[in-house]
Amino acid sequence: MKILKTILYTAIILISLGCEEEPQLYNFEEFKFVSFIDESDEILENGETYTIALRYDGSVLSEDFSVNLNIAGNAQEGTDYSVVNKLITFKAGEIKSEPFEITIIDNLVVNDVTDKMLEIGIESVSNPNIDIGVGKILQANKTFALKIVDNECTESIADVFDSSNINASYGGNTVSGSVSGDVVILNGDLIGYGSFPNAELGITLTPVVPGATIGEASFDDYAAGTDNGGYEYQFRQNGEGTYDVCTGKITVGIDVYYLNLGTTSPWIYWYTANTTFTAQ
Repeated sequence: MKILKTILYTAIILISLGCEEEPQLYNFEEFKFVSFIDESDEILENGETYTIALRYDGSVLSEDFSVNLNIAGNAQEGTDYSVVNKLITFKAGEIKSEPFEITIIDNLVVNDVTDKMLEIGIESVSNPNIDIGVGKILQANKTFALKIVDNECTESIADVFDSSNINASYGGNTVSGSVSGDVVILNGDLIGYGSFPNAELGITLTPVVPGATIGEASFDDYAAGTDNGGYEYQFRQNGEGTYDVCTGKITVGIDVYYLNLGTTSPWIYWYTANTTFTAQ
């Protein structure tokens, strides 16, 4: 009796395993599905365009059909992303849709939440015979999740440029910087002139939008100090300057003037130092 029970029990287990391993097959003349090819992905907040495609499973169709999408999540349209159209098309006979494009907007500001998420779903299909999601019981790939990863650094102007270790590309010297609000005061051999080792320049950093990590670097005509020979210097900006907190760079053109009291125009232009100051 025990042997018979063991044989029956083993047979039941084998039958159960066989049922679990058997794939679910569909008659695609009867059942038709539209779904996302993937379930999720992520992209940097870099201003680029992300492309998504959908798939069709079913018998070959002789007519185009369209799919209307909806977008939810904590990412805001117009601020974090933009789309031209939420209606995409499957051409007759195709199993892959035309691309759905999402342009990611780089707002240049550190996000105030950990993640920005887009939850894209299939709202409706123009062909009433096509079901949303693959499968009749557990419908898969009905939605697609896209995470936008912030690409800005979290450091402030003071974190980066309040430093005694800033490299000046013109002359290759190390200078120091101190920060007061949005102004960086640089001290040292800023212009590659060894007789003027204690030059000073105050540069105002203005973000492109409030809270941005990049922007304009500018200064008015600046009394830079006196060299070892007693000559007074003035720095004047040449062209537009820029800064980037994340790379630790301030790039600005500096016209160097010195004071000659024995001439009609006392301030004499000497040369231009196009300099990038990089915090180490």
